[in-house]
Amino acid sequence: MGRDRYDESCLPDPLTPYGAGKAAAETAVRLLCPDAAVARTSLIIGNGHSEHEQLVHALADGTRRGALFTDDIRCPVHVTDLAAALWEITRSDAAGVFHLAGPDALSRHELGTLIAQRDGLDASLLPAGRRADSGLPGGLCVQLDSRATQKRLAIRLRGAREFLRRQNPDR
Repeated sequence: MGRDRYDESCLPDPLTPYGAGKAAAETAVRLLCPDAAVARTSLIIGNGHSEHEQLVHALADGTRRGALFTDDIRCPVHVTDLAAALWEITRSDAAGVFHLAGPDALSRHELGTLIAQRDGLDASLLPAGRRADSGLPGGLCVQLDSRATQKRLAIRLRGAREFLRRQNPDR
C-alpha cells in the first residue's frame, strides 16, 4: 500500500508498470548523474489543451462516455508554471529531486468541475464515479508535496483553484 503525501525526500513507491518505469528512470539518472535535477510532477493542465480538459469537454457535451473519479486525488499544475519552473531549474546549478505540482489536492471530478466552470460548461453534466470501484490499478490519493521545492524557486506554482478561476470577461 502506498503513501498519500509524498515530499521530495520520499523514494519512488510505484503501484503500476507505468510508475515502475518512471521510478527506474529516476533511479538510473540519480545513480549515473548525482548532480542532476529530477522533476516529479502531477496532472498537467493547460489552457484548454490538456488531456483532462479535453475529457471534461467531451463528457459535458456527451461525445465521450466515462466518469470523473471522486476518490482519485492529485495536485494539478498549470503547464506554464511547470515550464517556468523547469526553465528556472535548468538555468541553475540545482540538483536533487524537485516536486513540481500545485498546492491544491483535488479529485479528478472536482478538477473537472473547476474546468467546466472556467469554460462555461454545465458541471452537473459531468458523470462522477469511484476509481476504487473501477478495478483500475494505481494509487488513489497521490499528493506531491512541493513545499520544499517551492522555497527553492522564484516561480510560484499556483493551485488549480487559482489558475482555473473563471475570469470576468468585463475586466
